Amino acid sequence: MRTYDHHIDLDLAAARPPVPSLFARLRLSAVRMVRTWRNRAAINHLHDLDDHQLLDIGLRREDISDAMTSTFFADPGLHLTVTARERSRRHIRSGRPD
Repeated sequence: MRTYDHHIDLDLAAARPPVPSLFARLRLSAVRMVRTWRNRAAINHLHDLDDHQLLDIGLRREDISDAMTSTFFADPGLHLTVTARERSRRHIRSGRPD
């Protein structure tokens, strides 16, 4: 038998990820809520930093205010992460502060 006589049968139905159970979905929702609550508490501590310290991590005071005015279920940490990364990219591309 030659190598071109062999073939592989792929069962694509078995490759699909299983549907999470109700308990798994509830657990995931609870984990997300706790993470969002902890991120909001951590972001409240950012108000204690001065402007130079905030700029060191790529943020401004108005970024923190914008993140905290988002809806309760939205994760403000994600908002701040995206904002800091965009500011960093702009700074690197232009070579000057934002």
